[in-house]
Amino acid sequence: MRSVGIILLFVGVISACHPRPIEDMILADVALKAAQKVKAEVLAPDTYRRAENLYLRAKKDFTEGYYESAKKFAHEARQIAEQAEYQSVAKQTELKGGFVEPESAPSFSAPIPEEEANP
Repeated sequence: MRSVGIILLFVGVISACHPRPIEDMILADVALKAAQKVKAEVLAPDTYRRAENLYLRAKKDFTEGYYESAKKFAHEARQIAEQAEYQSVAKQTELKGGFVEPESAPSFSAPIPEEEANP
């Protein structure tokens, strides 16, 4: 009975060393969905596809218990998805005849209602 307790303690210590990167996976998923929302799969297909592939790799590693690798791929997927989102918004703005400043990257705030936008 005592050996079972020691084994459970050992497994608990090992598990604590590699926490699951749940937050990283969620952030990568949200970034991909934001990129989809602005049609990045059409307007920035290469960048979007790369982000999606990195996210799928992160999910696979997460499922198999390779948490460090999953965290690395999820972080990279999030960054690339954000790039795809920005490229898509920039292309949409360019197609409408506008100009996008580097600081005006897509924000995650709600759109301004028309009444407030045009006083």
